[in-house]
Amino acid sequence: MSYVLKKIGYYALIIALILSGPALLLVWKWYVEPNWGTVEAIVAVKTIERGARVAESDIVIRKIRKDALVEHAVLKMSDAIGKETSRTVRGGEQITADMVNTGHLYPGKGEWNMPFPPEWIFGKPPGSLLRGDHISLLLVTKEDGKKAEEKGEGGLELLDRQQVPVDVEDKLQNMTVSYAKGTNNQEIAPSEDRKKPSGALSALEIIVTDEQKELIRKYGAKGYRFLIVYR
Repeated sequence: MSYVLKKIGYYALIIALILSGPALLLVWKWYVEPNWGTVEAIVAVKTIERGARVAESDIVIRKIRKDALVEHAVLKMSDAIGKETSRTVRGGEQITADMVNTGHLYPGKGEWNMPFPPEWIFGKPPGSLLRGDHISLLLVTKEDGKKAEEKGEGGLELLDRQQVPVDVEDKLQNMTVSYAKGTNNQEIAPSEDRKKPSGALSALEIIVTDEQKELIRKYGAKGYRFLIVYR
C-alpha cells in the first residue's frame, strides 16, 4: 500500500510540473520579463508650457528601462503635480527636478528682490518678457536717451555710439526676472514661442545682489536709463 501511494505521488508530481510549465511561462512573459530591469518614471503626456502648473492630466507613470532613466528624474506624482514648470516640457519627456524647480525665482543668500521703476527703462518695455527670464541691463545716459526719443531711435544701434561705463554693465548681467506684470494689471502669462506677447510691461521685479542693487540705484538716480536685453 505504501509503495502504491509513493508511486501515485511520484506521477502526480510529474503531472503537476508538466501542467505548471505553461503557467510559469505565462507569468514570466507577462509579469517578470516586462518588469525585469525597469523602473517607474513620470512622463509628460503632452506639451506643458513654461510657467504653467503641472496638472494630474499632464503626466503619467510609465515603466522604462533603468538605463533610460534620466538624471534627477521625478519619481513621485506628488513631487510634480501643482508645481510650476521652469521651462517648456515636451510630450514624452521625463519630468526632472529642474523642470519643476522654481527656487531660482526667489532670492538666495546675499540677494534681493528689487522692483524696477518703469521710468528707468529705455525704449518700449518688452511685453514678451516672462518670469524666470535672465536679463542684462545696458546703460543709456539721460542726454542720449532724450536725443534718441526726439529722433525716434532706440535699441542697440544707439548704444553702440555711446560712451558708457562698460565695467558697470559687466556687473549687470544674467539677472533673473522674479515678476513681470502687463498693463492689464495681470502677471504676463507664459508664451511658448513668444510670437504672441501678452501685453506691454508695466511692472518688473528682478533678483539682484547687493552690488547690482546699489549700481542700479546709483545710475538710475543720476538720470541713466536701462535697455533690457534678455534670453
